[in-house]
Amino acid sequence: MVFGVDYYPEHWDKSEWKKQAALMKEGGFNTVRMGEFAWKLFEPQEGVYEFDWLEEVIGILAEHEIKVVLGTPTAAPPKWLVNKYDVLLRDRYGRKREWGSRREYCANNPDYQEQSENIVRKMAEFFKDNENVVGWQIDNEFGCHGTTRCYCEHCRKQFGDWLKKKYGSIESLNDTWGTVFWGLDFDSFEDMILPGYNACEGETNPNPAHNPSLELEYRRFASESWVNYQQMQIDILREYTDKPVTHNLMGHFSDIDYYKLSEGLDFVSWDNYPRDQWGSPDEAWVAMAHEIMYGAKNKNFWVMEQQAGPCGWDRMGQTPRPGQLRLWTHQAVAHGAEGIVYFRFRTALFGMEQYWHGVLDHDGVPRRRFFELQQTGRELQSLSDGVIYGGKKQEVLLYRSFDDVWSHEIKSHRSGFHYEGILHAYYKANMRLGINTAVSNGRFEDYKVVYFPVHNVVTKQEAEEIKEYVANGGAAVFTFRSGLRDEFNNVRPLAVPGLFAELAGIEVTEFDTVQRNVTVTGEISGTAALWCDIIEAKEAEVLSTYSSEHYAGRAAITVNHYGKGSVYYVGCDLDDEGMKRLAAFLAEKHGVAVYDLPEGVERVEKEHAVYLLNHNETEKTVAESGISLLTGEKFSGLLPGYGVEVLARQG
Repeated sequence: MVFGVDYYPEHWDKSEWKKQAALMKEGGFNTVRMGEFAWKLFEPQEGVYEFDWLEEVIGILAEHEIKVVLGTPTAAPPKWLVNKYDVLLRDRYGRKREWGSRREYCANNPDYQEQSENIVRKMAEFFKDNENVVGWQIDNEFGCHGTTRCYCEHCRKQFGDWLKKKYGSIESLNDTWGTVFWGLDFDSFEDMILPGYNACEGETNPNPAHNPSLELEYRRFASESWVNYQQMQIDILREYTDKPVTHNLMGHFSDIDYYKLSEGLDFVSWDNYPRDQWGSPDEAWVAMAHEIMYGAKNKNFWVMEQQAGPCGWDRMGQTPRPGQLRLWTHQAVAHGAEGIVYFRFRTALFGMEQYWHGVLDHDGVPRRRFFELQQTGRELQSLSDGVIYGGKKQEVLLYRSFDDVWSHEIKSHRSGFHYEGILHAYYKANMRLGINTAVSNGRFEDYKVVYFPVHNVVTKQEAEEIKEYVANGGAAVFTFRSGLRDEFNNVRPLAVPGLFAELAGIEVTEFDTVQRNVTVTGEISGTAALWCDIIEAKEAEVLSTYSSEHYAGRAAITVNHYGKGSVYYVGCDLDDEGMKRLAAFLAEKHGVAVYDLPEGVERVEKEHAVYLLNHNETEKTVAESGISLLTGEKFSGLLPGYGVEVLARQG
């Protein structure tokens, strides 16, 4: 399999290149990604191109049997470009995002598009016949640093054209958006505005204060702008090469619709940093991110930047403990990674990322992390292709929608309401039971249970598709704040849960934005701390009720039988143990296997193997048997701290 490092030869004297390549070979690395920030070196002056130095590096790597993924360098425009052309992003306050870091450009700027076309074409022409180039990465981390949405005049005009194509007439747009509210009717598409800073928000506390339809449509337009910009580069590469093309996505990042961005890619890759200066998410958050990346195309992926050491920009996050780099690598492979590329090979001596440690420290001397990854690479190469590339056993789907992300961002219901956090709670509950949960907007019929947490923006067509899934025997799980809005982000004139009311067999008569914990009792018990729907069960059966507050005794969780299937409505959030009880209840009802796992131990079942991953620093006992594919010995049931076991799947 692909086992590599991100490499920046331009950061080192030429005398270092051969030594570094030899160390890569010693470490077991067989692939590098490079070039994605080297535009200035490739084109030192407009129209003057210099690729010979990179070709020399590729040749040195080839001598050590190391293949190359080339990155197009458009994430970092050279100074001559921004001096000559006004390509810089404008933020929602109208300010320029000034040059001096990266990602400061506008995807809709015609000058930047032209310059991007030029450099990509010249790179493709130069390297098209190089057999050691095995793939391409487009740009780097679209949207990172809050750069998805630009508020320049190019974007405003193109947004107006985009809306005209969609709505046909300005009268239709005004009617659909309800611009009569506050008298905000537009006279023409040329008159269109962007949802920037306005009179109804504070200077230091951004608060979406525009028409909700405008806000949602602009998010869609901005996302599509990056999809189009990426496709422009893909189309150029396709003129010269059939090598696979990817882009490095960012897991839970949601400013760009990753389903659409991934359509033009041969495979998805992403950047995984479980412990950086900005936080240390739990193992379920990281596992869910892997599943989001798998679900973007419903196929295996690469990790193009995998954490290799303590990392941060102005300060460092936690240093990975012995065994954690190996653990995180196997976790990625368990969830569908068929390529792992560590960021970076040797830690930079200068620039913003001096603290972003790679496989080697600043002095370039191999130490613990190098040898741990060397061992990990040997383990991975010892596993069969069936284990690495095989599919996963998944009977449960967690539905994730970018329209939902954006709608909840625009109208977030109450303080503390976070769409991704609510999805994480459902994912984590299933993961604690050893239930391998897919995360996508995928084919409902492939799963026994489909969770639709706070699924807010729903078309009538989608509602019919869900109804058909249930009628044919599926189990759908809806929650509070679901089924309320149409595709234009307007509230439907229906009682909650809107388009799902008939399916659920209920009506929500009132709700409570919880101010103190509310106890839930019954088949599923727990504690609500965020939201409580007060439910009138019509055709539905009550599973749990509230036992505190003025609505004590009223329904909290229900089930309705529809056709051959079942529809559950969970009217409140639940604490971790309550969520686990809910997931266990649903698994038992619908024939999904559960496993008794110690806290912090992850079980992932693939087509040919079972992965056991201990995210604790202490040893844990697991009730699992089988032959280890790593050692060839019978598994003892003991997983050391940060330990990994890969067992041959039985049956």
